[in-house]
Amino acid sequence: MGKNDQYYAVARGKQVGIYRTWNECKTQIDGFQNARFKKFATEAEARKFVADNMSVPGSKPVTPAVSTSSATRKRTHEGTKFTEAKKMKTEEEVIDPEFANAPVVYTDGACSSNGTKNAKAGWGVYWGDDSEDNEFGPVYGAPTNNRGELIAVQKAIEKAIEKRLPKVVIKTDSNLLVQSMNIWIHGWKRKGWKTSTGSEVLNQDVLMKIDNLRQKLKVKFLHVRGHAGIDGNEKADELARKGAQMFIKRS
Repeated sequence: MGKNDQYYAVARGKQVGIYRTWNECKTQIDGFQNARFKKFATEAEARKFVADNMSVPGSKPVTPAVSTSSATRKRTHEGTKFTEAKKMKTEEEVIDPEFANAPVVYTDGACSSNGTKNAKAGWGVYWGDDSEDNEFGPVYGAPTNNRGELIAVQKAIEKAIEKRLPKVVIKTDSNLLVQSMNIWIHGWKRKGWKTSTGSEVLNQDVLMKIDNLRQKLKVKFLHVRGHAGIDGNEKADELARKGAQMFIKRS
């Protein structure tokens, strides 16, 4: 394995993700109780490790899934920077033609002190400026960022059904959520909501609700970059933060 062929998978840490250097990985696990991580030679193995072990509470997903080391970033040329900036502006516009005219809703979750006993989490759903369908609230159950992301999706689909929409596009900055709903959920269902290691899938109660709800209409999950100036995503984040402020810890 070459020096650059290293992928550090963090399945439980401050931010779930795949990192290319030990220092980046170490930053995510230092001080995090029961952190779970492992080094792999390939990105595919690292992704599988995260998927199989992300059923533990408290971790927050990182976007993009694979980080770029600071040394690599320093070598970035102006032309590449321009390409990345252009990608950030257009990424949210790439969509399946079947959903070209479908209503779009942005969802987000927020959690302060994520992964600690003082965590407060919320969810937010943004349909548009001054829309009476915009809503937010505190997370029910364990206060984690991931759970907030999922509950926001649940609320968005419930509203879409209430509005009798035949289809809807849900945009989220959680790549973990998109992968969960598009890929991993099928394997979890076949295994009785267990990961390949036999552990319980976290937040399966919300995942089950979402899976049942989306049988009533067509849903397209689309990933957008977080904190990249995308108005809908920023507004959903604001709502989720308001929801987190409403969180009350239950004994």
